[in-house]
Formats: sequence, structure tokens, C-alpha cells
Amino acid sequence: MNTSNTDPFSLIMNLLFFLLIFTSMFYGQKLQGFLASKQISDALEKLKKWNDESKQILLKKFKEFADKKETEKDLTIKLEEFMTFVAILPVDLDPYGIIPKIDHVVDVRDDRYKEEVKKIAPNADSIQSSNLENLLEAAMAVDYVYRLIKHYLILGKKSKSMILLMQISMQLSLILGMAKAYYYATKAFAEGSPIGDALGPMVAGQFVRDVSEGNVEAIEIARDTIYQQVEFEGRTIFVVRARGPGGTVGKPGKAIKSLIDEHGDSISRIIMIDAGLKLAGDKTGSIAIGVGAAIGGVGVEKAYIETSSTERTIPIDALICRQSLEDAITTMKRPITQSVPLIVEKIKNAIRKRTSKGTKVIVAGIGNSIGIGI
Repeated sequence: MNTSNTDPFSLIMNLLFFLLIFTSMFYGQKLQGFLASKQISDALEKLKKWNDESKQILLKKFKEFADKKETEKDLTIKLEEFMTFVAILPVDLDPYGIIPKIDHVVDVRDDRYKEEVKKIAPNADSIQSSNLENLLEAAMAVDYVYRLIKHYLILGKKSKSMILLMQISMQLSLILGMAKAYYYATKAFAEGSPIGDALGPMVAGQFVRDVSEGNVEAIEIARDTIYQQVEFEGRTIFVVRARGPGGTVGKPGKAIKSLIDEHGDSISRIIMIDAGLKLAGDKTGSIAIGVGAAIGGVGVEKAYIETSSTERTIPIDALICRQSLEDAITTMKRPITQSVPLIVEKIKNAIRKRTSKGTKVIVAGIGNSIGIGI
């Protein structure tokens, strides 16, 4: 009589297999929710560290320009109170007239930032105040991401919503990448060094130096925005950019609109230079050529440019330097710096090929002018 011996190892594996099936059927979602919750908690610790360090950088920098009688505790309280400041955009159910409304809210917001910075750091000059505003915004961005992820973690646990926790965990790498970029941005703004987004003003400044001899008068045409008039191969060029070296993006849309209103049909072309987000496989500092208003933000300045150029049928050329978010808001990297002379040459060639002698051209360097002098 043949007897078959059962292999103990196979028996254990079969039992584990059926146990796994049973667990996944009844506790699969809970297990996934637990793992997602653990991932978010670990990420939240990292965000908290970046948030705390950003606030320390903020406090240290503001302390340099604060009233000497101000204690560190009082200064911390003032900064913490302003960290949750929000700007509420106007209702857009009826979009007609929305641009001036948004422009008004943005101006009020900017005034409030300047007011608060001046109050907390009364010893800072205009350039230092602009840099402090940028530093404050970067620290606020890190703080907001931290509070937002904390909110969803608590909400997910409280409501026992596994789907919500899993959705957040699947996007954690992107969220952490964005928060890390703003964290490094606080260091760049604290130093007052040029950032990747300063490419536009840097190109504008280099173009003026290349085509002119000696100093060229900088005329303020809009809030924190200047233009310089130069001659290039029989054309009059108006070079528009944010005033530096303080951190500001200015009002290039209003500046371009004012120049078009003043000079009318004699303006034959607008050439805009800006930093643009690159795709994952693109090379940092590579240049993209196109048409249209190359400018980010909430859209107010872009609307001014598009409306005024359309009324006069003025074509717009765009030169974009590809960068990641981290590249754009942290200290300018070498590949971006190396793209500046290449873009300047492309501007010159565009003027030669697509404009006639005797006409006027607007060259607008869009971006944050921190660390970029006139």
C-alpha cells in the first residue's frame, strides 16, 4: 500500500496563501489606507522640518532689520500672524470687467505686503524690503503646503476615507518636490541672489549693454517697472523689465500698454523673454521659440499685453528658457546663465529679420529682478 507524505512546507505555503486571500478580501482597503496614512505621516515630518527651518530663516533675516527693542518672541508672533494672509479674488460668474477687479485686488495685496514688511522691518531700505517680501512669500508657501497635507491626513483619519488618503499618498512625490523648491527658495531670497526666474531681466540688461555705449537712462513707466530706450541697426528699441536689484516682477503688462498707447502704429513688434516650466526630459537652460505673450501670474498683465497688441495688430515673439519649478525659484544655475548670450543673439536676429528700419520694437524681459541691477 502506497502512502503519500504531505510536505510541511507546501502545507504552510497553502495556508499562508489562503490567509492572504482572506485578509485582502476583508481588510485590503484598511491595509492600503494604513500604508497610505504612514506614508503621509512620514512626509508630514519632512514638511514640518522644512517649514520650521524656513521660519527660522525668515525670523533671522527680519531680525536684522527689525527695531532693536523688538524681542524675538514678539517678532515671531508678528510673522506667524501674517503667515496665513490670503488674497480673495473677485467673483467671476460674469467675466466682463474681471481684469481691472483682479488688478485692484493684486495691487491692494502688494500694498499690504509692503506695509507689513515696513512695519516689522523698519530699518530695511527699498531693495531689502522687496527681498524680504519675496522671502516671506516663499516661507508662506512652505507653511501652506505643510498645513494642507496635515489637514488631509487628519480629515482622512477622522472620516476613515481610505480613498482620500490613497489619493494624497500617490501624489506625495510631486507635493514634496514643490515644497522642497519653496524651501530652497527661502535661502535664495534670504541671500538676495539671482534666481532662475530672473532670466528675463538679466537678458534685458545684457541686451542694453550690448547695443549701447555707456549708461542708458532707466525711466519708471509703471509700478516697479522701468524701460530703457536704445538704438539698434536703425530701429528704436524700448527695453522693459522689472526694476532691480530688489525682488519684484513689476507691472510689465501696464508698461507695454503705455508704450503702445504712446507710440501707436510705429511699434512693429514685441519680443518677450521669460522662464518657462520644462518637461521632465527637457534640458535645463534650453531655449524654446514661439509667439504670444510669454508671461505667467494670475493673467492680468498678460491681458493688458494681448488687448493692446491686438488693437494695433502688433505681432508678439516669445523666447522661453526651459526650467523646472525648483530652477525658477532657487539660485540661478549655470546652464540658465549660459543661455543669456544665446537669447540676446536670438533677439538681435529677430529684430533684423522681422522688423524694418525706422520702426520701434519693444523687448520685454519678464521675471523677478532679485539680484539683477540696472
